[in-house]
Amino acid sequence: MNCYECRRVSGTTNPAEAVCSQCGAGLCSAHVRIEKREVHQPHGLGKSSADLPGRRIVCPVCERAEHSE
Repeated sequence: MNCYECRRVSGTTNPAEAVCSQCGAGLCSAHVRIEKREVHQPHGLGKSSADLPGRRIVCPVCERAEHSE
């Protein structure tokens, strides 16, 4: 699989190293956006979030769409 953003923006072909969790586009290391997210796991009345954050991978387009106001 090749990076969709490289092909779309500059017409080049670079191997993808990750996949956007929202749209499924292949991403190279230059276009991948890694976000931290809180992981919730219901445990009755106790703490429901993990101590360490999880990882979420998105493309630049999905990142902009999610963070625009």
